[in-house]
Amino acid sequence: MKWVRPKVTLLAGTMLYRTTVFEYLRERGVVEERLAAVMKTLSSVDSEALVGLAGKRCYLSFEPGINPNVKRVRADYEEHLGHMLEVGHGSVLEHANYTFGIEGVSRVFTGEMNRHRAGMAISEGSMRFISFDELVMVEPPSFRRRPDSPEGMDMYDEIVRDAVKSIADMAETNYLAAIAELRTLGYDSLPMERKKQLTSALRRGIPMGIATGGVWTGNVRALRHIITMRADPAAEEEIREVALMILAILRSEAPTLFGDFDYEGRPQAAFWKR
Repeated sequence: MKWVRPKVTLLAGTMLYRTTVFEYLRERGVVEERLAAVMKTLSSVDSEALVGLAGKRCYLSFEPGINPNVKRVRADYEEHLGHMLEVGHGSVLEHANYTFGIEGVSRVFTGEMNRHRAGMAISEGSMRFISFDELVMVEPPSFRRRPDSPEGMDMYDEIVRDAVKSIADMAETNYLAAIAELRTLGYDSLPMERKKQLTSALRRGIPMGIATGGVWTGNVRALRHIITMRADPAAEEEIREVALMILAILRSEAPTLFGDFDYEGRPQAAFWKR
């Protein structure tokens, strides 16, 4: 039996078309001699720049004078974005997206992660189409604790670990025996529709710890919510591990949008008051 651990890969992110943004600002009333200066205030991080642009459009606050009600604007985009996070202007966060390839996760993880449908696009590996030559299982963090580690592994951890590994070994033996028997009876020559039906029936005997993966895309608002909920110490251990991996990537990619979380997923209320 092979055991794996989760891996998160950033596949894509929002890209800002700065040439067309220049024209958009001109059309919104930014005067010609100020266009270059306003463009320079945009964050070099495209997702942050787009969120800030959307926020300023809501109030026509690109420059003083465009909206008669606005007498002062925040020229510093970090301050501008920080203010929007503070006051809870969440809708503008929905314009920026990040896409992750998440592999080596279990159906335990996907069962929890896929509840976050709002603001997310999900393409998960299909266990109806995919037939396995071996069962690869996901090792949860609690299985990795060594007796000499700060957390240790008490007798409860050991009982659960040994039981899960025994169940997984039996499942793999039975699953592979069934696949071998099917193939001797001509399974490989069956139409795909029949293979799908048999594969779908067989998966019912596979433990939830089976390794799978897929592609998840989320807007910044949804991702911040997921991190808040799933990086919490009370969250299920595997989804917390993945949420912290996502957070580490996003803190590096968009520090202004995610820098109010520490590396343990805790929001830092004082971050924008520095």
